[in-house]
Amino acid sequence: DVVNKHREVIYNERRKILSGADIKSNIQSMIADEIKRLVGSHLAADQREDWDLEGLASEVSAIMPLPPSLSVSALREMGRGEIGEKLVEHANSLYEQKEQEIGADNMRILERLVMLRTIDRLWVDHLTATENMRQAIGLHAIGHRDPLVMYKQEGHAMFQSLLSSIEHDVAHTIYKVTIAKEGAPVSPMAEAARRMGVKLMAGFS
Repeated sequence: DVVNKHREVIYNERRKILSGADIKSNIQSMIADEIKRLVGSHLAADQREDWDLEGLASEVSAIMPLPPSLSVSALREMGRGEIGEKLVEHANSLYEQKEQEIGADNMRILERLVMLRTIDRLWVDHLTATENMRQAIGLHAIGHRDPLVMYKQEGHAMFQSLLSSIEHDVAHTIYKVTIAKEGAPVSPMAEAARRMGVKLMAGFS
């Protein structure tokens, strides 16, 4: 039942994507949430001198390139809230720029491809992890804890981790890939792209 609930959520999301639902705002929200998480992590200290601006800039640069106006020295002149706001604004600006470069229709296709590939890969990992947990959960009985209760609790935590991983990976992928009208690829995801007249290019490991 626990895994079935997870499956229902994931499959509902996949169906929405495959049906052609507009997920642009969803992906932009994922990017914004990931940036805010990084800001919260690196700028958690009360004292500005304890902020890890270098670490923040490095991790955000792994998502998207940063302009000189958002260099470490520039960030030092801003407050925590302004830093988060400026980084999200830049992310949205880059997103619109990318959409203009490849075209709105191609961007919608790219969004679906990135989301589906990310969800499918991480969902397989999640199923493996939950199966391993199921096999080991009986050990909790030794500590006089109800294995079913522990399975539900750990399963919930793992599912939240899955959702966070999807958000993280989408944010770290969407700016690094593009599509181009050319040859027919062979993978299932690329075959889906071929049917839409495009080929996914670059960046996936």
